[in-house]
Amino acid sequence: MLEPNVIPTEEPILRVGIFLPIDKCQRIALVIPQSPVYELIPESGPRQILKGDEQIEFILFENQIGIQINGLTPNAQLSWKIIPRGGEIQIANKAGIKVKNVVAGRGFHWEKYIDVYLPGSIEISRMNDNLIMINVLPLEQYLMCVATSEMGAACPLSVIKSQTIIARSWLLANVEMKHRNLGMDVCNDDCCQRYQGTTFLSEHSIKGALETTGQVLIYGEKICDTRYHKNCGGVTESFENVWNGSAVPYLDSVIDIPPDCPHSALPLDTEAKVRNWIENPPLAFCCPSIVPEKELKKYLGNVDKEGHYFRWHFRMKQREITALFNLKLNLDAAAIKSIEPLKRGKSGRLTSLAINYRDKANVDKQIVINDQYAIREAFHELFLYSSAFVVDVEEGSENIPAAFVLKGAGWGHGVGYCQIGALGMALKGYSTLEILEHYYPGVKLHQAY
Repeated sequence: MLEPNVIPTEEPILRVGIFLPIDKCQRIALVIPQSPVYELIPESGPRQILKGDEQIEFILFENQIGIQINGLTPNAQLSWKIIPRGGEIQIANKAGIKVKNVVAGRGFHWEKYIDVYLPGSIEISRMNDNLIMINVLPLEQYLMCVATSEMGAACPLSVIKSQTIIARSWLLANVEMKHRNLGMDVCNDDCCQRYQGTTFLSEHSIKGALETTGQVLIYGEKICDTRYHKNCGGVTESFENVWNGSAVPYLDSVIDIPPDCPHSALPLDTEAKVRNWIENPPLAFCCPSIVPEKELKKYLGNVDKEGHYFRWHFRMKQREITALFNLKLNLDAAAIKSIEPLKRGKSGRLTSLAINYRDKANVDKQIVINDQYAIREAFHELFLYSSAFVVDVEEGSENIPAAFVLKGAGWGHGVGYCQIGALGMALKGYSTLEILEHYYPGVKLHQAY
């Protein structure tokens, strides 16, 4: 498995989690392709050659994993592997093992289930009372798939190449190691970075990986922790305002606006300026004037939710927001009286706010939320687009508002590379290196292997 901040001298092999314990998976269904030839390897006993188009289902029961092949049940084992014979891996659109009903957008408001095609080998085992699946494959082949899982195949090559370089850098920096206890380097989803196998693989993404093979961004002597997000809203956020750690020089806030397009609200250091910024949007690289939202469908990852990424708003009636906060924050509120911004980051994203409410005993109370992630969890049934928002209040009776309107900017945490902004830069003719140096100031491109 990968080690944090170790710059490899040869291409690593990755272990990518496809089904995690959190998915509570009891059955895994898949289809074997016509080529290459795959072998089924039980934990004990002889190997078996699998035929093309065979339908295989793994089923958890008691302490073992049963298997059905075309409806027939050979036996049960503690674990199984399916590997391409001779190590042959095909890299092409929809090449590899077809795995059904894999989660995409795990825990977010765009969550759905899709069928994915996985190159390389798969391992299926049991953890507690659930099945887990790991896809084992070379790093560069993984990256070919990430580029068009994160962004669409229609993106200019400079976007595909820059996305590939930052995906490689983030992975090899390996700072968070979120799933190491599961025997995985990364998972398949937004928690780490999107990997949907060869399902959406394109010639563009293959070329992007081949032309940048082994390239990473470094700062000083270390590989950069290249965080990225969907849309910054016009200004990226500083690392320390999202993850509460020390400042990271190359992850400081960046104004995502062409040099000849200033905005009167900058810097966003007062509530009035933030409101001006949101209500009077700048001509930013990630704005609809440069990347029309009606065209985003062809540029974004295939599982992305259609919508307004740069500016958005929605209205919640008093009863709706009260029920939401009671559920998410475990309140006993009878009514929400006000929402009070306390602290914002450089992009206007709220890092602290107060909710003033009246409880069911008619006592006025306050709760403070001190984290942008927790704010996004609290303000949406699943997950709010970003914490860069202002609140308008519709008057009601007895000092209790009738409704609250949230007006917001951006999509995601806002730190580092803005994917739609990078697309806007590419459409305006910026190169791969210019895009990377814009979002990660002071970094250098390094050939690791």
